Amino acid sequence: MRGRNLKRFGILLLCIFICSCSSCSKKENPDELNTQDYDMNVEDINNEDISMSDNENLQGNNDLTMHENEGEDYTPDVYEAEGEDNNMLAFGTEDPLAEQKDIETETEEPLSHNDINYAAGSTIYADNLNQETLNSLFYIEELDQELIDYITGKSYKEGADIPYSDLRYIRVLHVGFDGLTHVGEMIVNKAIAQEVTDIFRELYELEYPIEKMLLVDNYDADDLASMTDNNSSAFNYRFIEGTAKRSVHSYGLAIDINPLYNPYVRTKDGVLEILPENAAEYTDRSADNIYYIRKDDPCYNAFVNRGFTWGGEWKNSKDYQHFEKKLPD
Repeated sequence: MRGRNLKRFGILLLCIFICSCSSCSKKENPDELNTQDYDMNVEDINNEDISMSDNENLQGNNDLTMHENEGEDYTPDVYEAEGEDNNMLAFGTEDPLAEQKDIETETEEPLSHNDINYAAGSTIYADNLNQETLNSLFYIEELDQELIDYITGKSYKEGADIPYSDLRYIRVLHVGFDGLTHVGEMIVNKAIAQEVTDIFRELYELEYPIEKMLLVDNYDADDLASMTDNNSSAFNYRFIEGTAKRSVHSYGLAIDINPLYNPYVRTKDGVLEILPENAAEYTDRSADNIYYIRKDDPCYNAFVNRGFTWGGEWKNSKDYQHFEKKLPD
């Protein structure tokens, strides 16, 4: 019995001695031990066969690192896919999907006007653009040579005597019948260019629906074809239908809005005339239709408040699509 006790006592002394040596070793080389621990963690992280329990330990190490850097300008290089239960990756570890995620993030950032060519008629996802970019898509320009060449022989017909310098090209945004934002364009007289731009900005902010807004030249300056397609337009050097009198559109001082749903209607020699011809069902103005222009609605007010008159208030005929402004002599 005594011999056993002596052996146990000796083993106990040996254990105490070994523990003391281990403790001294840690105190003498703390930096070396930390480096070894860090290297071990990095190796574990880069190992594709990490177990779930190892990942949980790594998560704890990351939390400790963030706590130690609290109060500093420190951002760990961590990628985490939205909606997925992914484990965080340690600082400096490459994520195989990082490049793809960076691309996705970039496409969600607001785009400046110079980043993309917003062609007339194109759809703009306005929620992805900041206010400065949206504002930049409402602008006025003088006609450049390329545009002059494009409209000459179409809306700017042979014999047109209005100087090109009296016309302005405007770009605006409008809400289409699909509820999305679209890029619109028009050519108007320079005297009303700013007012017209302001009108369409107001209508856009009110989400007033306008289906299309392209130059009538896209229809070879065929006014009936443009109206049939419900295209809103302005300048077109032409005569009033069935007369030898110039239309106010010839001077860029008249604008037609959603012409299919707001047709030109008159009775001539006892016969009802409707333009465009496919708009017969929209001549009943008592019907409930959100695309009808009515007195005191947002479209009417936007134009009339800036000195335009509305064809829907004419006596001998009704031109529900038409707004015009006469300039002082």
